[in-house]
Amino acid sequence: MILPRLTLILPALLIATAANSQTPAQEPLPIVGGFQKASIEDAEIRAVADFAVSAAPKKVRLDKIISARQQIVAGVNYSLCLSVKPERIGLLAGGKFVAAKVFRDLNRNYQLTSWQAVKTCN
Repeated sequence: MILPRLTLILPALLIATAANSQTPAQEPLPIVGGFQKASIEDAEIRAVADFAVSAAPKKVRLDKIISARQQIVAGVNYSLCLSVKPERIGLLAGGKFVAAKVFRDLNRNYQLTSWQAVKTCN
């Protein structure tokens, strides 16, 4: 009597176990306080990029936003990789890409904290 029940229960357990072992991988949870990917289509990211270009030490024009990340602190830190074009030839010795960092305080004031010519955007 026990043997027929086991022959029904055992295959059901094996199928359930196999189904659970093939669950798709989940995306990693964001790191609290860390930089998070931001959409390059977002209006706020565009405003930050425009500010960075206007505050740049050399006169350039924004060509394209390549990547953006943001970190929520007492305000927001933005880390951008931008494709830029010089307004005059010879102004960008390191290439046409720039890694820019901008801080936005709680009153929505921007401050360019870093501007560096880079060869590629990672």
